[in-house]
Amino acid sequence: MNRENGSVQVKSLAKSFKNAFKGVLYCIKNERNMRIHLTVTFYVLIFSPFYHFSQSEMMILLLAIGMVLFAEAVNTAIEAIVNLQIQCYDHLARIAKDVAAGAVLICAVFSAAVGIILFFRTAVLINIFNCLVTNWILLLLFVLSLPVSVAFIFGIKPQNPTLNFKK
Repeated sequence: MNRENGSVQVKSLAKSFKNAFKGVLYCIKNERNMRIHLTVTFYVLIFSPFYHFSQSEMMILLLAIGMVLFAEAVNTAIEAIVNLQIQCYDHLARIAKDVAAGAVLICAVFSAAVGIILFFRTAVLINIFNCLVTNWILLLLFVLSLPVSVAFIFGIKPQNPTLNFKK
């Protein structure tokens, strides 16, 4: 491989990553549900050190998070493709959108089940509560993060709203 060819390949790879990040940012800016998933992910990852998860448990948790975010991104892509092709109500377009949204729901439900299995430990929940009420800085940060999270979820207006077929 010569230097020029290598340079072109590196630029091409960099452009691919740039476009992928643009896709992720589009999802975040335009999909409220993606912002909800990211907010839940933030809190899950913040509180997970209290649980001292094994490598296997952490891997399962990260896979569950990744699957939900992946499904939401694919759902957004499917909605964009459908909207590109169909400009008025179409029964098959509605099915495509509903099935894509259903895939996200399936991932989210199973991820919630993983979360319940991993996080529902009374002793650890009590420990987290005690840590928050005895450390006013952590409590303040947690309380301040709540309105920031709500603003993140609901405060961003879509730049390019997709068609929502009603029927």
